Amino acid sequence: METEKKTLKEIFEKLSTSHLSGERIIAAFVTSFMLGYALQLIKNPIFYDLNEYYNSINFTSFWTITIFLGVALCFFTFVLKLKSLIPRALIIVSTLLSTIYATSYNTIDAYYIIGLVIVDLIVVMWCVKDDKLEISKIDVSYKMCFIIACVLFLSTTVLFSYLTSLRYQNFYNATFDFGIFTQMYENMAVTGLPLTTVERSVEMSHFGVHFSPIYYLLLPGYMIFRSPIYLICAQTFVVCVGIFPIFLICKKLELSGKVTLIFEIIYAFYPCLLNGCFYDFHENKMLTTIILFLLYFILCEKNIPTIIMSLLLLSVKEDAAIYLIVIAIYVLINKKKKLIGAIMLALAVVYFIIAQRVVASLGSEGVMMWRLSDYFVNEKEGFFSVFKSILFDMGYLIKMMFTADKFPFIIWMFLPLMFTPFMQKKISALILLLPIIPINLMQSWPYQYDIDYQYTYGVAALVIFLAILGIKNMKTNAKRVALLMSVIVCVTVFAHLVQPKIKRNLSYEESYKNVTESIEETLHNKIKREDSVTANHHIAPHLYFVRELYTVPEYYKEIEQTDYFVLDTRDEENTQKMKEVMRDDYVCVGRTSFVEIHKKK
Repeated sequence: METEKKTLKEIFEKLSTSHLSGERIIAAFVTSFMLGYALQLIKNPIFYDLNEYYNSINFTSFWTITIFLGVALCFFTFVLKLKSLIPRALIIVSTLLSTIYATSYNTIDAYYIIGLVIVDLIVVMWCVKDDKLEISKIDVSYKMCFIIACVLFLSTTVLFSYLTSLRYQNFYNATFDFGIFTQMYENMAVTGLPLTTVERSVEMSHFGVHFSPIYYLLLPGYMIFRSPIYLICAQTFVVCVGIFPIFLICKKLELSGKVTLIFEIIYAFYPCLLNGCFYDFHENKMLTTIILFLLYFILCEKNIPTIIMSLLLLSVKEDAAIYLIVIAIYVLINKKKKLIGAIMLALAVVYFIIAQRVVASLGSEGVMMWRLSDYFVNEKEGFFSVFKSILFDMGYLIKMMFTADKFPFIIWMFLPLMFTPFMQKKISALILLLPIIPINLMQSWPYQYDIDYQYTYGVAALVIFLAILGIKNMKTNAKRVALLMSVIVCVTVFAHLVQPKIKRNLSYEESYKNVTESIEETLHNKIKREDSVTANHHIAPHLYFVRELYTVPEYYKEIEQTDYFVLDTRDEENTQKMKEVMRDDYVCVGRTSFVEIHKKK
């Protein structure tokens, strides 16, 4: 008996010196079990149909993989004395499994993602305790961080430019909100003015809807490429450039190379950025990069670049003044820079007044105050009415901000960063979160708090910047947990949100790859710039070269007869409406696949 006890003691001591403790053995088989799940999901991802999923399991291969990998992990840990092998394998497989689960579920579900995050958090906390991953031994230089930033920038720009352009190439972009800008840029190239007819069914300046002089920065490139696809690629390029101010901010704050690298990865996969590029083209998507560069120059105390970036920020849109006002207050309070803060604040206020008057003079509706109509006191419109309702009825504001339909927005915005933006040494830094209230949470217009659209980009920059500040002040273990979890959650949520869009766009390409070029050729051959044209909303973006262009469904006036009607036979309802207006006054002069061109007799 004594001999057996002595033998067991020697075995456990031997295992301990080879880093193969009892908990590591358990972790090895948990890893192998998770990999078995992952491989089964790849074979049959319909896990939410219990009977179909269970009946498809090959239990022999499942248990073979589980036992073999578990034993292999233990063996190599024992023989090679690799302390970090099992923890690293566990965290990799756990991330892989969460990502596969996220992409397998065909419903966008924030509650489901929270469940996956809880499992990953347990794994990460175990791996970080006692530095099982040996993170302390990893060294990453700033040079390597910059190289990786360049690689991430180039790869994401090229890949997502291609993926997001497929929607246009296969005739699925619509008038709102892409046909507006394709026609506007062509008119800018010809006349120098941002004119459209499709936006309000009358020729007018787009600046009568939103004042966005920044569009002119992209005009030289458009003059070279002269294609709507350029706009999609340029937009992706601008969003991806934001990885460089992330690198610069982390370096300026003297964060380690490891932390800098992780924030670069977080930026590349943060779900509120590239995800929105799948929806058309908008000036708002330039906000992230501009705001991050502005914050970097503020940290560097470079006043001239700060003023330049402030003006560039304001030129994005009239409501961009909100971001600059808040950043100016942050500079005044947190950075104690009274002069530059006051200049930024004055610029924002003056610019907003000017921009508001420009919109009012060029358009018939003025700035879109109707989106805040829930806050009009006694049906009186205007900013003063909104201000009164917020100031004197805080309960009403909170009731409107925190609703069930806005919960996913809060989760997608903050969970990928593990709520680190709130972990500030100086509570006053949270001032930077204020724009989320008027831009997103106050609104009842659903697109304002939907991360598939363009209204998250300014806030995203501020949230990521605050996350960097929050991480800087955290203790080592908490910092490691937060950073690892942020990477895992960003990848998981990004996959959950983006994979259906990629799949959809690739299916478009597969369906129409042999016909789209001939459709484009027919449109350009049959229709000229001086013609007046009415087209289905999926065709309108491709008729960007037409000066007098109208769209169906019609939003601002009834359909009228024009020189040409261009029908999309995939859209039966609106095609029928167009035919009723055409009557027998038109003859078909071109037909290619699902597009028909009818000319007035």
